[in-house]
Amino acid sequence: MMLLYILLKGFSFKFLMNRNAIPTWLLLLPFFCISILFSTAGSAQTVNIVLSSSPNVDFTFNSITKLQAGIVIPNAITVNIEAAGGQWDLYMGTVTAVAGTWDNALYYTTSGNGMPPVGILQARVHNLSNTPQISGYVPLQDIALSTLDIIGDHLNAPDPSVNCGDANPTGTNTPGSYLTDPQCYQFRTDLKLVPGVTYRPGLYSLQIEFIVAADL
Repeated sequence: MMLLYILLKGFSFKFLMNRNAIPTWLLLLPFFCISILFSTAGSAQTVNIVLSSSPNVDFTFNSITKLQAGIVIPNAITVNIEAAGGQWDLYMGTVTAVAGTWDNALYYTTSGNGMPPVGILQARVHNLSNTPQISGYVPLQDIALSTLDIIGDHLNAPDPSVNCGDANPTGTNTPGSYLTDPQCYQFRTDLKLVPGVTYRPGLYSLQIEFIVAADL
């Protein structure tokens, strides 16, 4: 299984490879709401991020074709942003005990590669105004090694201001809300899992973090 947390919290993902080497990947996406308060001189900057998704998504592989081609779950994750008082960044990555490799809870056999990389899980983040700075399906990376910047560059802040109403709104990072401008402040994430046929049947897990932070 897999779970996801934001900033200190996240998604935990788990995938199950059955005893017949036809894996079932189970993804659990618990609802969460993270509110982060940033203090600045004379004012407060608040960024709220809310996961609005079904609590359970299953990846079931019942054929070699699916193992090789993968399974796509569209709109598996919906992240809503409310930001007031300043610019913000949004980025994501995975967390595991050994950076870049799925954690294993149980092996069913002794054959096969028991250390699948986190990159077999891919994400496509999108919204109506195409504000994310990444496009298409992107292999996930361990947050200890690298991150996927969805909005802004959190390692080189501050970023130039981009408004939802700009001619090119890609990278929109100014205050706003998904309630009034969902085309810019709501992010849907499609998940694609492509395990292939080389990994050892068993139960694996990882955590994904979506982190929203003040662009300071």
